Amino acid sequence: MVRVVQVGLGDWGMNWASSITPKVQAIEIVGYVARSRGGGGGGGAPGGGGGAPRARLGDCAAPFFFSLREAVERTAADGVLVLTPTETHVELVSRALALGCHVLVEKPFVPTVSEGRELVRVAEARGLVLMVNQNFRYFPAAQRAADIVRGRELGEVAAVSIAFRRILSYESDAKAHWHRTLRQPLIADLAIHHFDLIRMVLGSEPVSVYCTAPRLSWSTFRDPGTAAAILVFESGATVTWTGSWEARAETTFSGEWHMQYQHGDVIWACRSDRDVTLDGDRLAVVDGLGAMRAETLPRDQVFGRVAVLEAFATAISNGRQAWFFPSGRDNLGSIALMEAAIRSYQTGRVVDVRAELDREGEKGVSLSNKHGYRV
Repeated sequence: MVRVVQVGLGDWGMNWASSITPKVQAIEIVGYVARSRGGGGGGGAPGGGGGAPRARLGDCAAPFFFSLREAVERTAADGVLVLTPTETHVELVSRALALGCHVLVEKPFVPTVSEGRELVRVAEARGLVLMVNQNFRYFPAAQRAADIVRGRELGEVAAVSIAFRRILSYESDAKAHWHRTLRQPLIADLAIHHFDLIRMVLGSEPVSVYCTAPRLSWSTFRDPGTAAAILVFESGATVTWTGSWEARAETTFSGEWHMQYQHGDVIWACRSDRDVTLDGDRLAVVDGLGAMRAETLPRDQVFGRVAVLEAFATAISNGRQAWFFPSGRDNLGSIALMEAAIRSYQTGRVVDVRAELDREGEKGVSLSNKHGYRV
């Protein structure tokens, strides 16, 4: 049994606490860390204060703490689950690693590659697991798409087209305001999943990206809610990506993927609404003669965040990691692509993604919204 402290009890953190962690028998939540002031914190829209999460979790909830150090030392925790806004990740992950704890952190991992590289260095030096919740990797359609590439079942990949479209309804004006004023709500908060999946599925690293994000006169977002990008990969594949929080003909959260190969095409999607069902998972192969065959995907496996948490426990317990395990080191490539896409639309230029990985100490894109945690 892996003993874990959860940091962050906003709406997303509460969803983890109520819907995800109870399903993983290898994990025991031994404590919660709430913000020292204001709301409950956590990824997603703002939540209530410490008293509200305690009431929602019930009398059987693990103890609450207002300091990460106190929580770890008093519970003898093995790991820390960081479910707070991105701008708090560097400080909280750094402190957790310093306390000798393995870490599973929400995406985006960090705002910049340089910050992430230092955390990876510390984790590796101390022999600690540092994992990023890129949960889209843990869906059967995405894994099957990656296997087709890895096994060269249809030859080489020539081109990939990805289209994401959603329009959100909000439970309150406060949540609507939070999402619309969030820094980079599309590219950093959602497209990071797509960028990470592209790297996993293609098994290749990006060379360059050109991204454009129109300033729509009617948009309610402070940063782009609609964007498009062209990505070139080391394998020679070209990826076109479009995304929008402002379109009504909705896709799944993974977006709709069309992959063109030497000897056929693959069309697939995954992750319909959060990650509570596999209803959105589908994959079809179009052979060289144009005949389409829908594949039967496994539905008896754990998936999404439950699979991520199980993988985290396994990595801590016996060191086993699947080839697609989203480690902190691997995730630096996804953060670099995210940074490059934002830099591209801001400058109007094609950006060398590899240069983003080489940047040291430069100020990256801003993802800051003020939040404070005692550590």
